[in-house]
Amino acid sequence: MSLNELIQQGWGAHADKTAEVADKLEAGIDLVEDAQGAAGFMNLVNHTIGDHLGDRARALRINEAAAARVGETDATPHWLQLAVSRHLADDANGAKEVEAKLGDDASVAIRVGMLVAQGRMHAGDWDAAATLYGQNLAAAEALPEGNGAERAVAVVSNNMASEVLAMDTFNEAQGALMAKAADAARTFWLRVGNWVNDERSDYLLSGVNHKLGKHEDARVHAERALQTIADNGEEKVDEAFLHLARAAACRGLGDEEAYAASIDTAKTLAAGFDNAGLTSWFEEELAKVV
Repeated sequence: MSLNELIQQGWGAHADKTAEVADKLEAGIDLVEDAQGAAGFMNLVNHTIGDHLGDRARALRINEAAAARVGETDATPHWLQLAVSRHLADDANGAKEVEAKLGDDASVAIRVGMLVAQGRMHAGDWDAAATLYGQNLAAAEALPEGNGAERAVAVVSNNMASEVLAMDTFNEAQGALMAKAADAARTFWLRVGNWVNDERSDYLLSGVNHKLGKHEDARVHAERALQTIADNGEEKVDEAFLHLARAAACRGLGDEEAYAASIDTAKTLAAGFDNAGLTSWFEEELAKVV
């Protein structure tokens, strides 16, 4: 098996077969040969073993071994992941040593900080996650557009908002973090993404606003996303889920006619899915709305 195959298969199976993927990653350290490969490997280690299994010490041990196989050559891609791994294993001094190798570029510090905030959230340390996320978001907003941190801010913001959105219950602080992160995700995707990122950020905002009881805002975001698709091309899967989001908002507003119309449209679009996983996901989301 090649390193790329290990990583691709790992991302596909890590949620359902976490322990198995973790063992394969530990056994696959010798597949790491260069900095770019190490970066992808270490990212998956941090997420699978650190976030899912909660074993930050093991994640760091594996990532230290992977980094040692690369050494100092072309260091930037994997030093970033090693810095995150050390921070999350509470080795602040070791993390600073690695960050020093990355230089004093403010965008690098933001990328590290965002990933550490996401890791703190996965560990359940919401106060630390919110504080660190807010600090790095403010730093990113202060930089001119075109800096190297924008994609990381967009991705982490999207992930953090989605994490709270998926929760059955959340407190006021978590709700505030969800709203802030969803807004930031849209802002930064509009800088670095395309029209698909545009409509998907509106989908996230629709769900967030609906969950916060802001049903009119939820409908506005869903309808704006649908219009973005109509103006730019075709994205039938996203369109189906957006109609579910619009339906939820309309039901919240008491507009049963619009609710029923969106449900019917969503079902029609989903009937064309040729992927069992997508169909199952759609049925799960449909059940929440109806």
